[in-house]
Amino acid sequence: MLNGPRDLSVEELPDPRPPEGWAVVRVAYNSICGSDVSLFNNAWHGTAFPAVPGHEWSGVVTESRSPLVAPGDHVVGDIAMTCGHCPWCRKSQRVMCPELREFGFTDPGGCAELITVPAENLIRLPAHVNLLTATQAEPLAVALHALHRVRLEPGERVAVVGCGGIGLNVLQAARAAGARVVLAVDPVGNRAGVAGRLGAETALTDAEQVAQWTAAAGPEGLPDVVLDACGEPEAIRRATELVRPGGRVGLIGYRVGKRVDLPSAEWTLKLMETIGVMGPAHFMPRAVDLIARGALRTEDVITDVLPLAEAGKAFLLAEERDGDAIRVAVRARD
Repeated sequence: MLNGPRDLSVEELPDPRPPEGWAVVRVAYNSICGSDVSLFNNAWHGTAFPAVPGHEWSGVVTESRSPLVAPGDHVVGDIAMTCGHCPWCRKSQRVMCPELREFGFTDPGGCAELITVPAENLIRLPAHVNLLTATQAEPLAVALHALHRVRLEPGERVAVVGCGGIGLNVLQAARAAGARVVLAVDPVGNRAGVAGRLGAETALTDAEQVAQWTAAAGPEGLPDVVLDACGEPEAIRRATELVRPGGRVGLIGYRVGKRVDLPSAEWTLKLMETIGVMGPAHFMPRAVDLIARGALRTEDVITDVLPLAEAGKAFLLAEERDGDAIRVAVRARD
């Protein structure tokens, strides 16, 4: 239970009772996203304390009041609950719905032993899919949404700026789509190293290295698509500098309250597109399919697993940027 900024405790709550059309899931694991860390530090939006955080979870259905799922099903869950009929919902951009509610932010999330979820939000997992690996279905769906938004084509050159959990999912999704990830950038050496192991042709850590790489590439050798998975102003500036003339920049990460100072002529002179991305949209089933096919490596992405009783320690570890941790997961039951 996140009682307020940086005030996290483990509480005993009554077992949830599902309404008609919902199910109860016994959570196996919940991995901690950068947005959860922002919430932990009260640098988020649309959330009131106290809150049960967590939206990257997997588990097993224990009770169902819907024919869509049954007890014993292994599942992951879509984060969003929406009206289903507004223009945004009809365009599969549910995260923009005026009535949006989200697990882990407005509604109790996956850092718990039990969670109640609308059955229509649940995606069944094949039996062979590891439940820890399955926690990456939601961030992978965000990555797939990003690739859809930037209209990525096979053979295009891609750069990824920010190699945390989302960035590494973006990198792997881009390669699975047939693109070349020619560059990955992260100031943390461990994260850049993992990006290289996952298929980035070049992985760099500092601005001087990136400037040298950019100069050597020349305008025609720059990436067709640059995807920023960080959201820090410096990272967004770097993304606009890295993209080739006529290319596309996808902005996935964001930091509430921060501003970016960019030359106003940049877009016109480079004929550059900048495209915002938020949430998994309708890509959760596709993400589960990719995971089931073994297209996602998580052994280097999920670096730490702590029990629910140590959730406070898990959040502190997830917030570190100079260590070896990338995605930290909470194990809901021993």
